[in-house]
Amino acid sequence: MLKNAKWIWPTPASVRNQRAAFFFETELSRVPEAAELLIGCETKYWLFVNEKLVVFEGGLFRESVPGCGYYDRVDIASDLNEGKNRVTLHIWYYGNGGRNNSYCERAGLILSCEALGLCSSASTLCYTDDAYYVPEPDRPSYLYGGEHTAYNAQARPFSLCPAPDGAHCAAEIGSYGDAPWGELYERPIPLLFFTDRIPCEVTRKDQTYTVDLPYAMHFSPYIKLKARGGEVVDIRSDRYAVNGGPGDTHNCYHGHRAEYVCRVGGQEFEMLDWIFGEQIIYTIPDTVEVLEVGYRESGYNSRVTTTFECDDPDVNRLFEKCVRTLKVCMRENYMDCPDRERGQWIGDVSVQAPQVVYLLDQNGLKLLRKAICDFIQLRKGDFLFGNVPGDHFCELPAQSLNAISEWGMIASYYRATGDKSVLSMAFEPAVKYLKIWQTDEDGVILPRGGSWEWYDHLFNCDKPILNICWYYSALRFVKFMADELKNDTYDDFLTARMDAIERVFDSRYWNENGYYASGGFVDDRANAMAVLSGLCSKDKYPYIRYVLMSVFNSTTYMENYVLIALCEMGYKKDAFRRMMCRYQPLINNENSTLWEDFFHLGTKNHAWTGGPATVLLRYFAGIREDLTVESVDDIAPLRNIKCSFFNREELQVNIVK
Repeated sequence: MLKNAKWIWPTPASVRNQRAAFFFETELSRVPEAAELLIGCETKYWLFVNEKLVVFEGGLFRESVPGCGYYDRVDIASDLNEGKNRVTLHIWYYGNGGRNNSYCERAGLILSCEALGLCSSASTLCYTDDAYYVPEPDRPSYLYGGEHTAYNAQARPFSLCPAPDGAHCAAEIGSYGDAPWGELYERPIPLLFFTDRIPCEVTRKDQTYTVDLPYAMHFSPYIKLKARGGEVVDIRSDRYAVNGGPGDTHNCYHGHRAEYVCRVGGQEFEMLDWIFGEQIIYTIPDTVEVLEVGYRESGYNSRVTTTFECDDPDVNRLFEKCVRTLKVCMRENYMDCPDRERGQWIGDVSVQAPQVVYLLDQNGLKLLRKAICDFIQLRKGDFLFGNVPGDHFCELPAQSLNAISEWGMIASYYRATGDKSVLSMAFEPAVKYLKIWQTDEDGVILPRGGSWEWYDHLFNCDKPILNICWYYSALRFVKFMADELKNDTYDDFLTARMDAIERVFDSRYWNENGYYASGGFVDDRANAMAVLSGLCSKDKYPYIRYVLMSVFNSTTYMENYVLIALCEMGYKKDAFRRMMCRYQPLINNENSTLWEDFFHLGTKNHAWTGGPATVLLRYFAGIREDLTVESVDDIAPLRNIKCSFFNREELQVNIVK
């Protein structure tokens, strides 16, 4: 049906940061049982039916298939009436690219609804809302798509649902499938959830009004006020300015904010965008009378289905922070952080993946499948890149290896779902990626820099061992994929590479009390990965245990794998002790999410820090990633764990030890 519609826009269609309103009217003698709108746009839309907000921030950033976009399917039958009905869209064209969105050179809307006889065309009424403008002087970080939201109510009084006053006919600017929009695929993930407006109490100090939110969230602030006219109200979150992470702390990145120029009299304004934080901060001139402030929460539509409780409040608080961190690092895609980058770093997703399986409903898995599709389908030749979709992609070889390893996101997804279509999609690209690595005279792979030779932040990172261990683990999982798919095409290549590494690994890197490559230091991360890759034999476990209980190089990213290695070796009590020792500052801090590092370097919320949720559920509650329950080992004197777990069929399992 979309193929009969036209791409439309108020001319011109290439103005950056443009906002436009579109109006469709229909008269019904009776309300149909279903009335599905098919909506494609560049970049975001808000949908109103008879002035009721039905979709908050629809549209999905392009592209999981190169050059292509998405359309949404929205059934509006329940919001229709007999008689006249109006469908209104507010559309925001970014006109730029960011960490998770790709630049499209033209704005546009394409829409159809067979049940209502609606189709976007030159007869569609629309206008550009010129009350929106780009504020100065500061701009959002280049890592973000879009601009700040700034609105001048003196040019046009703000209304959440645009009115058709002054609308004119649209310009047809393309047919379905025309460049630059390309083919459109149906949105593979649910529309966002959103709440009604929530009014809040506010703390005032001079011209600063602060709202404390109940937890870190994605939100859209609003304000109701009276003004003399011309006053400027600034709205932002406590996470508006965020430093770079370890190694990048000298840089400061700005998120989105709102700016509102008041007109005379009573009025209201709502930011049609989302920002992230635990506080809303309004700066309001003294001549403005504040009548009400508050927010609308929105986010990825996935329900938490797992609870965890034990008699140690610190463990419970750590688990709660893991859950909140996971939830706010989801929206268009899984992301490292919602306040600085919003990038789908593939190493972060591999830490998130088992948490998704354990904690969320099927919608969480849909977003995980999309992340895998992004990673595989948006590869560059034979290279597998992180941070896709988006204009700021790059290859971190160790993260890409992680994603296709036994501990990565594809393995976690497959163990939970048995979805062989993902293996079929990933297998050939994974093999071709592994073939990129060169070998030395012994057949052992050599390091590759990629865009950034990164294994973890900070110091004493034993790169040669980590490189080989991640590569070997990827070989093992790709061989597993081959067996599952009954495809032996590359068995000789995979076996030869594995055999070469196995022959020399110990002789090159084992040094009496642990593994290390050079420089005389022993790295907890490298030794943990020697265990998890399967290259370390069990007779060496007591030595590795000592390393992992005495060396603390890892940041919160690789700490996930250190804790898992201790558990896999059978040292669960040690894993618990290390976890609580290292995470205590994050448990004690004032935030509802987990920091980027154990001490505040970078963001106060970071996806890769939530590994303890996996450790607690997999190893202490005894729940496997296929969501079956194993017997729980005796872990006394570890605190009387009680886990209430609800699986995909809503069957409750109570584990008390």
